[in-house]
Amino acid sequence: MFSSHSIKIHKEQDVCGICMNYLTKKELLSNLEGLTGSHELKIDDGCAIISEHGGRVIGLFPTSTSKNSFWVNPRAKEILKSRSWNLGGERFWISPERDFFYKNPEKWEGWFCPEGIDPANYKIYNQDAGSCMVKSNLTFLNQFSKKKYTGYINREIHASPDPVETSQAHAGVSIKEECVIHDSEFAGNGWSLAQVISGGVNNPGTVIIPVKEDAEPLSYFRKIPENRLHVAPDHVSFKIDVHEIYKLAIRPDDIDFSVKTKIAYMLKIPGTGMHVGIVKISDDIPRTQADCLDAARDHPDLDVGVIQSYNSESPALPNLMFGEIELQLLPFREREGHATCTSEHELHVYEGNKKEITEIIGSMCNIDGEPFLFTQ
Repeated sequence: MFSSHSIKIHKEQDVCGICMNYLTKKELLSNLEGLTGSHELKIDDGCAIISEHGGRVIGLFPTSTSKNSFWVNPRAKEILKSRSWNLGGERFWISPERDFFYKNPEKWEGWFCPEGIDPANYKIYNQDAGSCMVKSNLTFLNQFSKKKYTGYINREIHASPDPVETSQAHAGVSIKEECVIHDSEFAGNGWSLAQVISGGVNNPGTVIIPVKEDAEPLSYFRKIPENRLHVAPDHVSFKIDVHEIYKLAIRPDDIDFSVKTKIAYMLKIPGTGMHVGIVKISDDIPRTQADCLDAARDHPDLDVGVIQSYNSESPALPNLMFGEIELQLLPFREREGHATCTSEHELHVYEGNKKEITEIIGSMCNIDGEPFLFTQ
């Protein structure tokens, strides 16, 4: 159960009393202090905050007065003290989820997060005003075979300029990862996930994914209702209202690889006329079905998706849970007697009015006209 007593939260309430926790930089840092190391990257008028716990980008702030663009757990202090995984922000995992995150993978039962993957034991190295490195050893089991794997992950994080040079408030990071598993036959993918804020059923966010014409989006858990999904000729939109659990995925067959942006997110900031847009850029994702091993629970023997988005539910209202924007990264390949996954990706956050942010996302996703939005 979520409660607000353990974290200093800047709360916004919609007309139904729903609480959205938008943390300032000061509020975020006060909840990390004494419980985990952190590092601040300077980005023009804003910054990024890196958490040692989980090796995460835990905050992105386009200006000095901005609220965090990422969801952070309202029980952050408890999460840190108990060394649990669900702190919030952007993180690195390893897929297939079925193999490593289900205690009974045959029946897709007993989901858990392996502590040796997240939060692992990250430490921050080589920090300066514009970059740092987070490193950790990794340990986890294949839940089918019970085989133990060990390895390590290095995440090099840099402040990144605005790739489209807009005049909007902006903060961005580029991340270069090297993950090595000490087994040359290891099969899996890197997995990049970022937890985003939703305003609930009355102020949902919208995930926007650029696609080829006649794309066929996949459901990963159960069929996604039509009122949560919109398929246009050049993009797919997915509602994030954190009310019911659904997961969307896009097949590599439907991805327009000429578009640098792979997934975006847009949300109205309550109590203001402002919107936030989050954009994820990478070329290091699988281009074929064979190179992505993350099977769908809904149809484990059929097509897989490379670009993914998750809508959670919020059982402890009025506190809201999170949505996620996700990329399956390149598969591990044999190199010098080990299995290695290397990848580069970027996260950019913009603040502005609805027209400004819609135009930025539309342009970066190469959409003809405006993207379809579930936002107000």
